[in-house]
This record gives sequence, C-alpha cells and structure tokens, in this order.
Amino acid sequence: MSGRFCMKRRETSDAAMGCSEPLRRYPRTQRSWQTELRASPSRRLASSRSGSWPMPGRLCLALAADLSTDSAFAQVSLNLLGCERGIGGVPAKLLVVDDEPRTAELTAELLRRAGYSVDVANSGTEALERIRSVSPDLMLLDYEMPDMEAPEVLDTLRSGGDRIPFPVIILTGARHSPGDQVVGIERGAADFIVKGTDRQVVLARVRGALRERASAPGAVARGRLHVDAARGEARLGDRTLKLERRPLLMLQLLANRSGEVVPRSELLDQVWGSSYKGFEHSLEQAVHQIRRELREPKWIETFRGIGYKLVVQA
Repeated sequence: MSGRFCMKRRETSDAAMGCSEPLRRYPRTQRSWQTELRASPSRRLASSRSGSWPMPGRLCLALAADLSTDSAFAQVSLNLLGCERGIGGVPAKLLVVDDEPRTAELTAELLRRAGYSVDVANSGTEALERIRSVSPDLMLLDYEMPDMEAPEVLDTLRSGGDRIPFPVIILTGARHSPGDQVVGIERGAADFIVKGTDRQVVLARVRGALRERASAPGAVARGRLHVDAARGEARLGDRTLKLERRPLLMLQLLANRSGEVVPRSELLDQVWGSSYKGFEHSLEQAVHQIRRELREPKWIETFRGIGYKLVVQA
C-alpha cells in the first residue's frame, strides 16, 4: 500500500473503520488486495471472519471503497464489512439530525464509510421534511436542538396515532439523565447513544437497530387480537390499538407465545435489547399501555417477579 494512500487516511481513526491495527503496517499494494478478493471472495470472506486473513479484522471500509471498481467486488466489500442492507438489497438509508453541521457531517461520514446511504438535517423541522422525501430506514437524532427537542420530534412523527415506521437512535450529551432516556424510549426511541461513544459501538448499535427492524416477526392472530409489528398495526376485533413501538413488539411476542409465561428478562432482552436490562420501569409502563388499549385486563396476567402471560379472551 502506498505511503500516499496511508497518509490520505491518517486523519480517520483505523478503529472507526474496523481495523484492529493501522493500515500502514500492511504495505501491500491496492491491486494485490483487489486481486486476492476477486480470486476467491468466499474463501477471503471465511478467512476474514476466522481471523486468518493477513489483514487484521475485516477489510477496512476506506480500502474497500477505493478498490471497488465493479458491482460484484463492491458487494464482496460490503459483505466483508457486515453492512446491513435496506429493502431490495440496496444500502440502508439513514438520516442524521444534528444542529451542529460539523458534528452531523462527521457522523454521516462514519456511516457512509460503513456502506450506508446517508442524508443530513440540521434541525427538527428540516428532519421532518427530509423524512417525507427520503423515507429513511433509521434516524440518528440529536436530543437538543434550538427548534425542537428529540421528544417533540418523536411526538410529531406519531401525531394522529401514527407509529414511527423506522428505528430512531437519540444522540445525547454526557449530562443527560436516565430520566431523559426513559422519556425518549417511552415515546418510541429505539436506542440512546452518548456523543463521544466509540465509533465501533455506534456502528454496532446502528446494525443492531436495523437487524431488529428487518427481523420483526410476521403477523399473528389470537382470537379477536391481530398484531403485525412489522407494519406497526394491532387490532382487537374492529378496534385499532394505539401502541408505541416497544409495547407493540412486546404484545406480538406475548401473542406468539400465548398461554405461556414469558420471563421479564426475555422481554427486556428481546424488546429493549441487552443495553436496557435496567429499564424494568419501562417494561411495566409498556404492560400498562397494552392493558389500557385492550380495555380488558384479563388478557395480560402478571406473575410477579417472573413475567407475563397473554390469555386469549373470547
């Protein structure tokens, strides 16, 4: 790899692009990496995951982007990086919202280097306009902005009973309290990230949120109850249930296993993710919201300290 190429990437953290060691320690030519990948993509993919590939970790995105000269090789590069795909196999579309233009662009560049298609907005109002035109697969939203704070943006997205059709990760400063996180989560946020968090952690959170969206279980019907979390819909007979995203996911999980006690720990892990095992209060609030919408408390039985069970009513 040429010295000029290494210097070109010097400003970007190697760790941010998935490399455990700096690129300059591996003075191989760009053509040699390209030739090896094209010679046997599947072998190289397996080697990279097993750790036996000469270049540490996965292929750095900067290198993949510079070497990709045809669609087949570009696909191999993205597969090596584990980039989550959007509908139709195209890169997932992300929207970054931050009132600090430089911060927004730095975040957007990190995500672009990870293979995502990224748009930027610098206010809550602009974000709402972009959502209508872009239809993102995920949004990273700054908590504090001059015109609208994150909870207000979430409320606007849900106005008229509409549910947020994509995951929202809220970006906060270190001084924000757990109470702010609870408010955001209860209004539909998928996750929280403190600004300054390691870039690899940011990318992992984004991948996780996109995977959760893509793997939402199919529609389930139990008696008069119909739940389709992927479409953001739930009905009891002819009546629409107005549920936020997490209570809706929780109801579908309970419906899928109706008649069994689903442990609290499993609900927290499956609906909130392992990062939110301390948010038992949010779990209880979700149960309260489900019961309120069902208007029939007997649908959900509580097994104190253990979990909850959905009991289908005639």
